[in-house]
Amino acid sequence: MPSLSKLLEPTESGRVYAWLIGASLVLAALSLLLPSTPSYDPWAWIVWGHQILHGSLHTAGGPSWKPLPVIFTTIFALFGRAAPDLWLVVARAGAIALALMTFRFTVRITGSMRAGVVGADRPPTTQRLAPALLAGVVAVVAVVLAGNLLSNSALGYSEGLATAVILIGLERHLDGHPRQAFAWGFVAALDRPEIWLFWGPYGLWLMWKDPGSRRLVFSLGVLTLLLWFVPQQVGGGSLTSGVSRAQQPLKSSAAFANCPFCSELSQHAWFLVPLRVKVAAFLAMIAAAVALLRAKGIVGQRGRAMAMLLLCGLFGYGWWVLIAIETQAGFSGNDRYLVTGSVFIDIAGAVGYAWAAIALANWLAGRLGAIRATAVGTLVAALVFLVVPGAVTASLISLSSTHKELDYQATLRSNLSALVAEAGGAQRLRDCAAGNVTVERFQLPMVAWYLDVRLSQLEIQPNTETDAGFFAEIVKPGTTLARWPAVIFQDRSVSSSGLRPTPGAISRWERAGARYTVRRLPEMTLYEDCG
Repeated sequence: MPSLSKLLEPTESGRVYAWLIGASLVLAALSLLLPSTPSYDPWAWIVWGHQILHGSLHTAGGPSWKPLPVIFTTIFALFGRAAPDLWLVVARAGAIALALMTFRFTVRITGSMRAGVVGADRPPTTQRLAPALLAGVVAVVAVVLAGNLLSNSALGYSEGLATAVILIGLERHLDGHPRQAFAWGFVAALDRPEIWLFWGPYGLWLMWKDPGSRRLVFSLGVLTLLLWFVPQQVGGGSLTSGVSRAQQPLKSSAAFANCPFCSELSQHAWFLVPLRVKVAAFLAMIAAAVALLRAKGIVGQRGRAMAMLLLCGLFGYGWWVLIAIETQAGFSGNDRYLVTGSVFIDIAGAVGYAWAAIALANWLAGRLGAIRATAVGTLVAALVFLVVPGAVTASLISLSSTHKELDYQATLRSNLSALVAEAGGAQRLRDCAAGNVTVERFQLPMVAWYLDVRLSQLEIQPNTETDAGFFAEIVKPGTTLARWPAVIFQDRSVSSSGLRPTPGAISRWERAGARYTVRRLPEMTLYEDCG
């Protein structure tokens, strides 16, 4: 296993990533000892992987298409009912890898800053390591505990995985392996199409710099287009069906604000990074830009570190603006789309704290000596981060609330599985419903998985008793076929929301002629009218 001091040095081989990925997978697998379940989009990816394996992909009725997770879930479909948990391991491992890569990358940038004795081009490791470790810890705290990365990754979303891959690719570029960097970028490009704006030009630069890479760049570029658009055509009937679905956001989306662009930035992106980290990133970017201008370019190891700090900040804030532009164009602007930008802002801000520690250490070196000055500078910077009011707490998630909600979602999954078994299995419910199954909106892909049906074969439960009246009409006089749901899975989307459908809606269906058998578990109720 690589030593801590190795974090400050370039990586010649990919062995360190094997250690990182292996450790992440082990920790993610252990997390399954806690109650676990995927959420809406991940359940849809799991359903689609199962369908691809059986040659019956049908993407209508679910979220927008995303190749990266479905590649995994298609492989995991070979393992039957273990597929959801296998995907959770990968998604959570991605988030853990992101935390480790954030620490590693931040430490490495900071370690290239000049610390300790003024004028030393490469001070001793002990003097470089203290500020670097401070930066790494600040970055990880901001990434893991601020925003919603922790809960989203626990529920199987892929943003943590994609951002970890981006950091690995960036590091491979810094280490002089641009072909490997492009290959890692290909993985990220299968998760977020916004990456194409950066990955595509990088591929063009690589072909110009290294003509031998042209086959690699062309092949991965074509494969990216095929994996994004062909499944949409096959499963959704249109090359752009995923784009159309992404432009159907929920009513709570910033896309419905008076100014979607403004709302996405001020009400969503801004709160994903602690205030003091954002401020530190902004100030450090200005300082780095001024220093590079004075030096008339990137000079030496310290200059490269400053350039990388500036690049991280520009990319992070630029990513936020890009997502805000998409929100203005009618896309959902979900908070998790902002994660990639937030991570790079966290890195820039964390390096800013370490840079301040280094500057203070250089100022004190003549009075205290290099080692003591480094210790004092690092301690002061750490205290500023921890003690100044609002430095962290304003943006931290509530671990207790997060655990409670994750436990609730896991209970929904276990209740659903138990209700399907108690009712005689998925086949009996399919026969009973004859396609007339209604579910709460956010449980639709999970129910589709347990009943082994297409997402489009399920109906979303009505939100009001007025809507429920539609189902109370008789199709034809004298027939027994009614338009109320034959099978209903009633629950709350989150623990604090209301039941769907409402008890009043079910009463209306019963007055119209429904004769429901009721099976109740703590968080979900199954109504079936199979008479």
